[in-house]
Amino acid sequence: MSDWPDWFQEALRQRFYQLELDSEQQASCSLEDEPLFTQVEQFKMNQNENIQHLLSEWEEAMAIR
Repeated sequence: MSDWPDWFQEALRQRFYQLELDSEQQASCSLEDEPLFTQVEQFKMNQNENIQHLLSEWEEAMAIR
């Protein structure tokens, strides 16, 4: 990676550091949020197919952000 400029290498380091922090925060929240995820899944299953599809698209879009 020595061919890359220093500023680019630092930007990558900072990005991976931020991703690691985000991952750790999500892991600590996931146990607390498990009942909520279960309720959302139950809610989705009680909807018609079009609503299920829209909810899945919304969840996917939120995960990307």
